[in-house]
Amino acid sequence: MDTLWPLAIVVGTGAVLGVLYTLGARLFTGHHHVTYAFWCPFRQLNVRVGFKESAWDGSLVDVERCTAFAPVTAVVCEKACVALSKLPPVR
Repeated sequence: MDTLWPLAIVVGTGAVLGVLYTLGARLFTGHHHVTYAFWCPFRQLNVRVGFKESAWDGSLVDVERCTAFAPVTAVVCEKACVALSKLPPVR
């Protein structure tokens, strides 16, 4: 019976870590702000965009500002650049 305690601890720890890994993005919703310069394939011009980026996995969540609009905080497009797998380089 005494030899089963380490196994129970390892299994319990694995279960907790599995839940955190699976639900982590929902449990920890922190964001940080990043700015990228790239070629916008939708507006056909070079832009500097301020994104909200997930602190959990680094994925882009939202567009906060974009130089394609005036003022830059009035982003009225569909924000399709958030879904791009790789941002095109500046031309």
